[in-house]
Amino acid sequence: MDRVIADMIERTQATIQFEADGTIITANENFLSLMGYQLNEIVGKNHSMFVDPKFASSGDYAQFWTALRAGRTLSDQYPRLTKNGSVVWIQATYAAVPGPDGKTEKVIKVATDVTERRRALQEVAAGLQALSEGDLRQRVVIRNAEDIGVIAKAYNRSMEQLEKAVNTVKNVSFAVTQTASEISQSSTDLSHRTESQAATLEQTAAALEQLTSTVRAAAAGAHKVEEIVGNTQSVAVQSERVVSDAISAMSAIESSSEKIAKIITVIDDIAFQTNLLALNAGVEAARAGDAGRGFAVVAAEVRALAQRSAIAAGEIKDLIDESKENVGTGVDLVGRSGEELKRIVDAVGTISGHISEIAVGASEQSTTLVEISAGVSQLDQVTQQNAAMVEQTTASTQILSNDASQLSQEVQAFKTRPDIGAETKTSASSNSIAKKTGHAPRAAASTAGNAALQAEAVRWEDF
Repeated sequence: MDRVIADMIERTQATIQFEADGTIITANENFLSLMGYQLNEIVGKNHSMFVDPKFASSGDYAQFWTALRAGRTLSDQYPRLTKNGSVVWIQATYAAVPGPDGKTEKVIKVATDVTERRRALQEVAAGLQALSEGDLRQRVVIRNAEDIGVIAKAYNRSMEQLEKAVNTVKNVSFAVTQTASEISQSSTDLSHRTESQAATLEQTAAALEQLTSTVRAAAAGAHKVEEIVGNTQSVAVQSERVVSDAISAMSAIESSSEKIAKIITVIDDIAFQTNLLALNAGVEAARAGDAGRGFAVVAAEVRALAQRSAIAAGEIKDLIDESKENVGTGVDLVGRSGEELKRIVDAVGTISGHISEIAVGASEQSTTLVEISAGVSQLDQVTQQNAAMVEQTTASTQILSNDASQLSQEVQAFKTRPDIGAETKTSASSNSIAKKTGHAPRAAASTAGNAALQAEAVRWEDF
C-alpha cells in the first residue's frame, strides 16, 4: 500500500530530496521538467540555487533550514527560479525525515506547480488594487484554473456592471449639476424679480392708499358741490319766480300807462274845447265893447290856461308814450331774462343730476379702492412671504448645486471607458461630458498581470 502511494506521488507530484544542509540528493522527472534542469545539473548542489541570491543570503532563509533540521514540516507557496531565470510558484511541503538517532537525516519536498493559479490570483489582485484606486477599466484574463476562473469571470462581470453604473452616475451627476445650476440661476433670477415685484407692490399699495384718500376727499367735495348746486338751483327757481312777478308787474305798468294815455287824451280834448270856448268868448267880448272888456281878459286868461294845459298834456303824452315804449322794451327784456333764467334753472338741474351721479360714483370708487387697497396690501404680504420663500429656495438650490458638483467631482475619480454604459446617457449634454472625461483603456490585462507577478516574485520574504 505504501508503495502504491509512493508511485502515485511520484507520477503526480514534483519531488526532490535534500541533505539536512540543503544539498540536493535527487529529484524526479516532474521536478526537473518544471525547473528546466537535468538531474546531473542539480545533484550535489545546494537548494539555494532555486532561490533569489539576496534571499539565499538572508537570515530568513537560514531560519528556514534551521526549522527543517529541527524536524519541522513547512508548507506554503514559494517562488522558485528556473534554469532560464524565470519565476515559478509551487505549492510545496518540506518534510524532515529523521534518522535512527532521531535527528533529521534528509528533507523531502513534494510540490505542485501553481504558477498559473498564482498568476490568475495576481491578476485578480491587480484588478482589485486598480479598483481600490478608482480604475474600473481593469479586466482579468480567464486562466485555466477553474476555481480562479470563476472568480475572474465574476470580477469581470462585476467590473462591467460597476463601470456602467459609475458611468450612469457620472452622466446623471453631470445632468443634476447642470439642472441644479440652472435651478439655482432661475431661483436667483426669480428672487430678484420677486424682490422687485414686492417693492413695486409696496409702492403700488402706497399709491393706492394715497389715491383712496384723494378719491375719498373728491367724493366728499362732490357731495359738498351737490349741496351747493342744490342750493343754487333753489335760488334759481326763486329768481325765476321773481322774474315772473316782475314780468307781471311790468305788464300791469304797461296797462296803467295805456289808461293814463287815454286820460291825457281826454285832458287834451278838454283843453282844445276850453281854448275854443275861450276864443268864442273873446270874440263875443269884442263884440260887446267896453262892457265885455273884463270878460275878454278872463277869456284871454282861460285861453292861455287852455293852451298851457294842451302843451302840458302833449308833453305828458309824449312822456307816457316814451314810458310805454320803455316799459314794452323792459317787458320784452324781462321776458327774455325769464327764458334764459329758466334755461339756467334747467341746466343747473342737469348739472345737479350729473354731480349727484359723480358723487355716487366717487363714493363707489372710494369703496372699491378701499377693497383694492386691502387686496393689494394682502398681495404685498403674500409677495413678501414668497420673496422670503424664494430666498430660502435659492439657498437650498445653491446647496444642491454644490452637493451635485461635489458628487460629480467624487465620481470623476473613477476611471472608466467612454464607450461603456453609453446607453445610460440621460441627455446630449451628459453624452458630451462622458466623451470629454473618458480615458483610453489600459494595456492588455495579461501584460499587467505578468508585471504584477514579476513584482511579486521578488518578494522572497514570502518564501
